[in-house]
Parts: sequence; C-alpha cells; structure tokens
Amino acid sequence: MQALQLQGIDRLVQVSVPVPVPSDDEVLIQTKTATICTSDLHDIQSNPFGIAYPRVMGHEGAGVIVQCGAKVKALQPGDRVAAHPVIPCSVCEECLRGLEHLCSNMGHLGIDRDGCFAEYFVLRADRVRKIPADMPYATGALLEPVSVCLEAVARAGNLKDKKVLIVGDGPFGNIIARLAVKAGAGCTMVVGRTPFRLQMIPGVEIVDKTPDRSVDIAILAVGNSDAANTCMKALRPRGRMVVFSAVHQPVPVDLFSVHVLELEIAGACNDENKIDEALQCLGEKGLELQDIITHQISFDRWEEAFDMARNGHGRALKVALIFQ
Repeated sequence: MQALQLQGIDRLVQVSVPVPVPSDDEVLIQTKTATICTSDLHDIQSNPFGIAYPRVMGHEGAGVIVQCGAKVKALQPGDRVAAHPVIPCSVCEECLRGLEHLCSNMGHLGIDRDGCFAEYFVLRADRVRKIPADMPYATGALLEPVSVCLEAVARAGNLKDKKVLIVGDGPFGNIIARLAVKAGAGCTMVVGRTPFRLQMIPGVEIVDKTPDRSVDIAILAVGNSDAANTCMKALRPRGRMVVFSAVHQPVPVDLFSVHVLELEIAGACNDENKIDEALQCLGEKGLELQDIITHQISFDRWEEAFDMARNGHGRALKVALIFQ
C-alpha cells in the first residue's frame, strides 16, 4: 500500500509498505479520508514527541473495515467507521483511576504506531465507532478533534451565561467556540490573526483585544506564550484558564495575580470518554462541524495538501486527504 512516512525532520515521504495485519483485538480499516492536524505539522517540523523514525503518520481518519481480529465481535467487514487514535493500556495507575486519556503507557496512531496517512491502517476495536450511512467520511475523520475540544469545554466548567474567550482561530479554536455557544455561554469571544478563519466561526464576537480582567473563562487554542499571556490577563477574579494547545517553551506565570485574584489554570489533554458525545455532535444540526473542512484533496496530491495546511491560513481551515 501507499503511505506517508516520516523519516526525519521535514522529511515526509510517500513509500510503498506492506498492508498491516490486525491482531486479535484490532480491525483493519481501508482509509477513505484522513484530515491533517496542526500537531502533524509540528511533528514533521520539530518532532516534539520524539517519534522514532520511520513512522507512517496521521491520526484523524475514517474508512471501511475490511478485516476483523478473532476477538472482535461488535464490528464487521463493511462497517463505515471513524477512528480515535489514543489507545490507553487500561492497566496502569492512571487508567485504573479512570483517567485513561492520561494513560502512562498510551499508544497513539502516528506516534508510536503507524497511522492513517495510508491506504490501510489498524486500530484496536474499542477505539473505533460506526458512523451513519449519510455521514461523509471527511466528517467522521473529525471524531477525535471534536472529542478533545469537548474535553477543553468540560475542563472550563459550567459555561452557562459565562463570558468566554477563545484565543486562536484555527480548526480547534473554531470547534471549541461552536461548542461553547452550544454549552450556553452568555458571550463567546474569539481573538485571532486571520480574517478568513475568524469569519468562519458562527455566533461569536470577534475581538481585536480583550479588556484585562473581563472574562470568566479563557481557553488557549494556539500554542504560543503571547497567547497564554493574553488568556491570563483577560481573566477576572476567580476566572479559569484552560490550556488546550501545547506551548513547548517555558511561559512565565504571574503567580501574584493567581494568588490575589484566586485564578485557576486547568490543562486539557486528549479527552476523558468524550468519543460517543463527539459522534453525536458530528451529526448535530446547528453545530455544522463539517464546515470546518474547507479543502478535500486527493491523496496523490498530498504535498499540495500539506502546503495548504501549513501555509494557506488565509484561505483554508482544515484540509482532508481523500483516498480513492
């Protein structure tokens, strides 16, 4: 099969590799659509998670099951499915605490095992969900992105009638903003840098600069220190900042303000059992999450697709690879 393999920093290469064979608890999926994540771009550019080369990349995918392992009973060949790439071990201390999304021995498509930028990929059956017959595969590929955005909203707490700021206008900021509106936020504001992307977020107030000490919740949806500082400065007393996007450089924190204003800082990484809720959201009228995908490009033009995802912020939001 054809696959996109990361062979070093800035070395993503199309290669021919054997079709993987599912183990007893896995399914083999023929990929129909795989979307490009911001973290894929970071992995290619700087490999922050220490991926061992070579590795077939991709972790947001949907397709059709073509083979099931011997112990798989709830799925069968022909099922249209979406994938959740995070694979908890279920036996470590964190898993036993009910925090499987923070598993100490976590597996992850495209990081420690081959992913879905390939004509076929394997995944443990419990991390797969059937999708409705009328749901496009590209929409199904958003299962994990929506799951993690639901986690960010959950970590923010009760948003009912709250003043919420999302910093970041990329795909995740867009999804989080839509979910914040759905959760009943009294005012949802978004600050970003790209007019094209900002105008794609319905039902929110676009702001150039948020007044200091003015919001209840600030969600960091872009990974840089300036954005983190914007979140912190925007919080009113007893406000909460949710760190959704990873900031790989150290960020000074004004602990005096945390102290005197009783501020809270909460992380949001992966998702705590949001996979089925995410599937419901994908089919929900009003959220229209399929609109996040602005470009669908055939796999044989993958270089164009990655260039669009990395450099086309003025005309693209989420780019999907379509497998024939």
